Amino acid sequence: MSNVHCPNIDYLVVIDFEATCDENLSNPQAIQVTKETAEIIEFAWVIVDTNTLEVVYQHSQYVKPENTPLTPFCTTLTKITWDKLENAGTLQNAISTLDNYIQSFIVSNNKSFCFCTHGAWDLRIQLPREARDKHIELPPYLAYCRMFDLKQEYQRWQVHHPDVILKCQSLNEMCAAFELQVVGQPHSGLGDSLTIVNIIRYFCSFGHQDVFVNPIDTHADLNQFKKEQSKVIHLAGLPYDVTQPELEAWFSGQGVRPTTLWMIKTPDHQKPSGSGFGIFTTHEDAMACLDMNGRTLGDRAIEVSPSSERVIEAAGAILASFPMTKTRLRPGDWVCTVCQFHNFASRRTCFKCNGNNPNPMVPQTPPNFTLGDWMCPNPQCNFHNYASRTHCLRCATYKPQGIFGPPQTSIPFRPGDWICPNPNCSFQNFASRTICMRCGSQNHMGYDSYGNPANDQGYISNISHGPSSPAPAPFRAGDWICPTCNSHNFASRFQCIRCGLSKPVQLQGNPPPTANMKPGDWLCRNEICGYHNFAKRTHCAKCGTPSNTTAVGSENGFQ
Repeated sequence: MSNVHCPNIDYLVVIDFEATCDENLSNPQAIQVTKETAEIIEFAWVIVDTNTLEVVYQHSQYVKPENTPLTPFCTTLTKITWDKLENAGTLQNAISTLDNYIQSFIVSNNKSFCFCTHGAWDLRIQLPREARDKHIELPPYLAYCRMFDLKQEYQRWQVHHPDVILKCQSLNEMCAAFELQVVGQPHSGLGDSLTIVNIIRYFCSFGHQDVFVNPIDTHADLNQFKKEQSKVIHLAGLPYDVTQPELEAWFSGQGVRPTTLWMIKTPDHQKPSGSGFGIFTTHEDAMACLDMNGRTLGDRAIEVSPSSERVIEAAGAILASFPMTKTRLRPGDWVCTVCQFHNFASRRTCFKCNGNNPNPMVPQTPPNFTLGDWMCPNPQCNFHNYASRTHCLRCATYKPQGIFGPPQTSIPFRPGDWICPNPNCSFQNFASRTICMRCGSQNHMGYDSYGNPANDQGYISNISHGPSSPAPAPFRAGDWICPTCNSHNFASRFQCIRCGLSKPVQLQGNPPPTANMKPGDWLCRNEICGYHNFAKRTHCAKCGTPSNTTAVGSENGFQ
């Protein structure tokens, strides 16, 4: 039987990317890389001769990320370590390498080619979005490519083989069902590309007239979209429980508002398909929405592509309106008290009106937390670290000193010794020193000899630092006191040096008296401080400002 696959196509360019990523199911706020900020770190491709389905060339190169870290989760998943990326080239270098091969060995020989990927993410979502964010101009055949999607080809093949039903369409699942070899380790760009080639050979061996025959032509779709002045765009990859108000708010970020939104129903109507259409007032608004391709809604990267009124008419029987409200809130999700918008648990402010979350998630201590373990003070991390670690395993922030007694060191810790408050230093200094021997930082005011915040209720802690105890750092204009741990922070800091709390917005005027103030007690008149001092103090225990002339409990109250 003569080959029927890939008509008028000389070469398949099978392509697969690996990108920076992160995952934290217990604390979504600690995720450092989202699907909208992910960057390609492995750019792999394989050239296949369509006549023989043999590999004629293969290439893989690493790409150094510019804006996101290589997280431990990503390294565990892909086995890519930083030493492989540190001296790697840019995304532009990787694109140029592919383009040079295609121009030199395919186009110059008057040969045709078509891409093939496992799903839409690589060429229709990630690469266009990242190139747009980095101001990289893609070759026309990459910006709007001609490609086969292995997942769609499986669906066409499965029509001829209804007895073969996969739980999912992953490469491993396909290889297990078809008894094919998985090349290399999972989540390897080159290995996955070669695995895709094995599956292509398997599908093509049956000679079906509609499998690997009609590629997706996104460039032709765009040209038709412009020619018709279409006002319709297609959405794919939507959260299954997305509502119409959420979609309207998502589009409003681009400055457009759809007139109609349609959801595509699955044939059995048992669950949403995750895709739909948006119809706009003008063709220009629909064109503007194409720049939203690859942006996230919730935790899903959305594919936005051109469509037309003709498609809407043909799909009329399977279209339905998106729900106005969710049937249920997932754990941690919240409804904005201002605009009633449903927000995902990871959001600190309302997606629609930017109102604050009335009950923000407070990270909980893990159930396996044992004595000596510590939570990373970086509020964007909050990772659970074992007692033996001196740096956070995830973000490398230094372990806060003094939480569980003196630091582990071979140098004896004597009364009066102190730990440098600089989190990038944490050097143990002898009691006789007034500044850190390593970095020159002054001894922090209000800390005992283990580096713990002093238990100050109007007086400095009764733990003696000896006659040579260092003088406290002066309280200058703009300095602030952490409301959580009472640490003195310099004006230049936007997070507390001890606990990592964000610098609070200061209120104007004098603060109200606290509930446990006794007659004669007074509040520091320094509006940056506002510390509660006992009656017998003549100067503020925190910043040294002289006492107020009128004390709480007197006839005129407080100043």
